[in-house]
Amino acid sequence: MANKINVIKKNLDFINVNKNGKTYKSNSLILKKLLYKNLDNSFRIGFTVTKRLGNAVKRNRAKRIMRELVRRKIIKCGKYNFLYVLIAKKAIFDTPFKNLEKEFEELLSKKWDLYLKL
Repeated sequence: MANKINVIKKNLDFINVNKNGKTYKSNSLILKKLLYKNLDNSFRIGFTVTKRLGNAVKRNRAKRIMRELVRRKIIKCGKYNFLYVLIAKKAIFDTPFKNLEKEFEELLSKKWDLYLKL
């Protein structure tokens, strides 16, 4: 059985990551991450898809793509005690999945700042 992914559900956590987290961008994705000491060696991830991407069908497709990226890559490449927020861009629909995996892996492996410890 695959490891369970803890999802951010509270708006306050999204706001906290947006305000205090470090942002990394690629062609199809934006990743925000924040060191959060209260997670007890785990991580949580939230997904954001805005209405600018299209109707509900397209937004749901973007979320499914992002969830699959997380399932495949974050267990191997993700760091613990972090809050992650993954934001989709319009290019997510035109980019092949293999390239999305590479982009996401690069975003996860970028150096992070340990400037905020909660």
